[in-house]
Amino acid sequence: MKKFSQSLKVRSYELDAQGHVNYAVYLNYLEYARVAALEQVGLRFDDYFNRGIYIVIVEVKIKYLAPATLGDELEITLEGISQGRTSATFKQEIFNSKTGKKIVDAELVGVFINKEGKPIPIDEEFKKAFFDR
Repeated sequence: MKKFSQSLKVRSYELDAQGHVNYAVYLNYLEYARVAALEQVGLRFDDYFNRGIYIVIVEVKIKYLAPATLGDELEITLEGISQGRTSATFKQEIFNSKTGKKIVDAELVGVFINKEGKPIPIDEEFKKAFFDR
């Protein structure tokens, strides 16, 4: 499958009292990389929204392997694992760019839904971008 990558730098307001990135912030990092991956393939999150198509994350499995701290440069990867009729499963990882150490390992499931909240088939452009070899 295709693998995408996005970098970012840890900011002060993302830290907890111990000076580590707060565990919940990693979900924002993963979301940031998914939206960036869409843009990298010429798709836009807001175009889906404007067409009444929503990609909703319904499941997240995440392992926190090491802390990230202020100023760390991170690399967030995204790779499609599998697709169903209305859902797609992705593997995402976060690495410390300087050390190469993996700090987060995650698997997410997203479902395509319409304005009424009903599951709909995955968009063909999306399939081609993330699951065609």
